[in-house]
Amino acid sequence: MSHNAVLAVISLLAEKWPFCFSIIESGRRPLKLGIRDDVLAALDGAISAGKVSAALRWYVSSPEYQHRLLHGAWRVDLNGRPAGTVSQEDEAHARAQLAAIEAKRAECASASSNSAPALNLAERMKQTSQAEQPNVPPAARLPPKSTTPPAPAKPFTVKDVRGKRPAEDAKQRPTRKPRGQIRAWRAP
Repeated sequence: MSHNAVLAVISLLAEKWPFCFSIIESGRRPLKLGIRDDVLAALDGAISAGKVSAALRWYVSSPEYQHRLLHGAWRVDLNGRPAGTVSQEDEAHARAQLAAIEAKRAECASASSNSAPALNLAERMKQTSQAEQPNVPPAARLPPKSTTPPAPAKPFTVKDVRGKRPAEDAKQRPTRKPRGQIRAWRAP
């Protein structure tokens, strides 16, 4: 599945469930385990299961998402409500994934800076499988985040938007003299 197709599915999911999915990586929160089944049931065949699976795999494999998988952090359902917490095993797996991502980035950076011949596929797969072994030290632990569930944001209504606009426009308009004011006229 192409990158653009994955982004299109993620955009659709973020539009349909904005409290669960985010297009912006820094806004991603840990998803409920088994959310794929919930998405497929809610979409009722509008998008194929393969496309949803590929999009969710891409979504949860981002480094920002992996950074958010901290022990005790809330997982969210489609409506953004708490649906379980992140376990220690999930956090350890996320740290291993981050270490593998960093190792891969370092390998790519060193390969591009060196003029040494590129590793063949078998050597790269061997190094990747070694990086994913449990004896790899986990990435540096992030400071703990609050484990209280976030308050759901109130969506804007048309009334809210219309109510705010005149106030914003009033700040930008130059002040005028009130109508009906009589001005003195002098003859030249």
